[in-house]
Amino acid sequence: MTGMDVPDHYLKQELYELIRKDARSFDFLQKATLDGIWFWDIERPDHEWMSDGFWTMLGQDPATKQPLAREWQSLVDPEDLKVVHQALEEHFANPEHPFDQIIRYTHRDGSTLWIRCRGMAIRDDQGRPVRMLGAHTDLTPVKRAQAELESRTRDLARIARAMDNAQEGIIITDSQASILSVNRAFTQITGYTATEVLGHNPRLLQSGRHTPDFYQAMWRDIIHAGTWQGEIWNRRRNGEEYPQWTTISQVPGEDGQMDYVAVLSDLTDKRRTEERIAFLAHYDPLTGLANRHLLMEHLNRSLAHCQREGLHLAVITLDLDDFIQVNERVGHEAGDRILRKVAEQLKSCLRKGDMVARLGGDEFVVVAQLQPGIDQIRCLTQKMQSSLPQTLDDELQRLGLTASMGVVLSSQGDDADTMLRHSHQAMCAAKQTGRGTFSVFDVSQTQAAQALRDERQRILRGIEQEEFALFYQPKVDLKSGWVRGAEALIRWYHPDRGLLPPDAFLPQTAGTDLEFQLGDWVLAEALRQMDTWRGLGKSIPVSINVSATHLLQPGFARRLEEKLQEYPRLAPGDLEIEILESAAVEDWQRAAQAMRDCRNLGVRFALDDFGTGYSSLVHLRRLALDTLKLDKSFVGTMLQNPEDFSIVESVVSLAISFQLEAIAEGVETENQARVLMKMGCPIVQGFGIAKPMEASRIIAWAQDWEQSGLWKGL
Repeated sequence: MTGMDVPDHYLKQELYELIRKDARSFDFLQKATLDGIWFWDIERPDHEWMSDGFWTMLGQDPATKQPLAREWQSLVDPEDLKVVHQALEEHFANPEHPFDQIIRYTHRDGSTLWIRCRGMAIRDDQGRPVRMLGAHTDLTPVKRAQAELESRTRDLARIARAMDNAQEGIIITDSQASILSVNRAFTQITGYTATEVLGHNPRLLQSGRHTPDFYQAMWRDIIHAGTWQGEIWNRRRNGEEYPQWTTISQVPGEDGQMDYVAVLSDLTDKRRTEERIAFLAHYDPLTGLANRHLLMEHLNRSLAHCQREGLHLAVITLDLDDFIQVNERVGHEAGDRILRKVAEQLKSCLRKGDMVARLGGDEFVVVAQLQPGIDQIRCLTQKMQSSLPQTLDDELQRLGLTASMGVVLSSQGDDADTMLRHSHQAMCAAKQTGRGTFSVFDVSQTQAAQALRDERQRILRGIEQEEFALFYQPKVDLKSGWVRGAEALIRWYHPDRGLLPPDAFLPQTAGTDLEFQLGDWVLAEALRQMDTWRGLGKSIPVSINVSATHLLQPGFARRLEEKLQEYPRLAPGDLEIEILESAAVEDWQRAAQAMRDCRNLGVRFALDDFGTGYSSLVHLRRLALDTLKLDKSFVGTMLQNPEDFSIVESVVSLAISFQLEAIAEGVETENQARVLMKMGCPIVQGFGIAKPMEASRIIAWAQDWEQSGLWKGL
């Protein structure tokens, strides 16, 4: 709309005359300026006029707008319209008070425009305002840029706070590897302040352990792949060397150059924990002797060597006589000192290449090369018997310590497990003959072997006659009160001997087809029971114990898949398989593959009895685990035995480090539960929660547990 198109009766005469006199100039003014021009006759408020630029600014077609229409007011935010009226009144009352407001308008597309409205009143000779002229300027782009700048400023502030509060150290360098920024964690880890490192190269942290080839390979990865991560040994400001996990990434800079961001974690505490767990995996924490795991490794190697060379190996199980009474007489602390002294003395009796191990309590095992013949055996056993400490604390207290020993000599085809078992049987026979004696296992004895065959035959008949059942021990989360699942535990309803626990019959099945038959039955029965609970509206995950040989049996995962397909209502994760640490150690590569095959079916895995002597961090990292189960032998005594407390605490920390779920077995008291929760292990099972029970009682028990709120006190 141009000034020449405006009808006379719409405009005040003065404006019309202005437009009429110089219409071409006015048209040019409208087109040349980005602002919208407006006019208002104060004496006749309905006489208002907005230029084409104003309507275009709002996305409207100027040709459709009435020159004097007050439609613009409907497009103003109601709150801002009140402010406009107030500002106008102030300007009319005082010429020195300018009319200059930023007003929110609604664009045709619904978006909000920020428009600056400025104007000035023209007054008559008495100073009264009679008309106003003004302009509209669109500030929306400026407002948007300002909002974006404020948002980026807030983002940068958040990033700075995040960097400063991060647990990992952060270094930012330019393309020349000159340090631009570090965070607070970096200064805490390295000991350097920001002032001391800014502008320097990160190589000031180098420990000297790594070769130039190491750093060249690292930078090749960074340049070609954009990132690198790995372990580096660096040096703190005080000269101390420490292991550090580092991730370095390229970040494009605004100048087109590459900046670099390094994130580093101090591995010192983790390494100490790993070393502690690695020690516990192979050595007895009390005496420093080899534990069962290391003993079996040594025994297997020694057997292979002796069989190749035609040598003979002796395995001697030694058990201190009446040590319980000695312990009660001198106290547990003194009893531990005695055990340490026994360990030292036994080591002094052996030659290089021989080994002494502690299996627990007051039971020790010696592995030594020995020529056949009773004189050689008697010589060694008497030497060990004489080495036992007889006094405590500088002759102040007589001990009268003796030991019963069982000896077995290797023969062609013997294996480590058999020899250890036979030496233990011989030790038990020595116990029956009196204190301080030894007994040699007689391999020609067949009575025990025949009894074992009879027992296995009876177990097979029990399977066929459906005499076995599964009991279930609940696992609960003390923090939430939820029942997290249950462990399936096999029982035998023996017609003559009554209800038998698993240790009364499972050892007899080891290494036989019975082991697989019972294992398959347990798996099928657990799945059937879970499906039954599902049908009753209750989802209760179940964990089952699977032996190493059963897990590693060819086709285990395939048969498991077939069983799972029979119960489509079961969800992934409902079934968890518990394996002993020995399953992972004996053949970890096959175990890892078998576990991966089962994990692909949605089955979870738990490492059972963790910390009892088979632990291996190497295997732990490689196995597809979900859960670590703390052995009840440590949990039960952790409040009385500081070393057991340390083991439990270390295993919980290890589980957290490896992002595994920790479950404590054998919880019997409220104090044990409280301590475990403080350690970060709220998931427990044990007689203090519930004893194993029949499947028919589980749902009622779970409802009672969750509703009773007994767990809230913890």
